[in-house]
This record gives sequence, structure tokens and C-alpha cells, in this order.
Amino acid sequence: MTFTIPQNNSTPVGEKTIYLRITNPEGALLGAGGTFNFEGASLQCTARKTIEYAGEEIGGLRIYWDVNTTLTPGDYTVELFADNFRLISRRFTLRK
Repeated sequence: MTFTIPQNNSTPVGEKTIYLRITNPEGALLGAGGTFNFEGASLQCTARKTIEYAGEEIGGLRIYWDVNTTLTPGDYTVELFADNFRLISRRFTLRK
């Protein structure tokens, strides 16, 4: 997964952990990257990456997940989280 963190003057600078969640067409989470807190609940993530955020845009960030399961055709959901916020949620379709 490759993404950009935009400039944000209201976000405190410092070390940030970005959490990636990928769910398959059946809604099951792929991978086992640990857990994080979101809106008072503990969620599991597919993978995570720690970055140093200085308030400026950071392009070309990558989070890798080693595919260790068979991926079936269908609609997958990818979400990124940081600092108790959902940064983005997107769907993509894997075709046979």
C-alpha cells in the first residue's frame, strides 16, 4: 500500500504509528499486525508503520504486508488509522 500524508498544521508533530487494515470480501481481517485503539475499542490491524511527522506532506509512504493466504475474487476494503482517527477508507475489486 502506497499513500501520502498531507500537510496538517493542526496535527501535533512527532512520532506517529499508521495502522493498516485490509478486509476480504467476507469481512475478515487479513494479516496479524497487532492491535490499536479506535473510538474506545481495540481493533486488530493487518500491518503498521511508525513515521516521524513534522507537519509537512510526506509522499510515497509504503506499508507492506506479506500475503500468506489465498486471496479470493471480490471487493476488499483498505483503511488507514492514526491518532484515533480513520484517515481513509477505500474499496478495490480483485478479479480472477
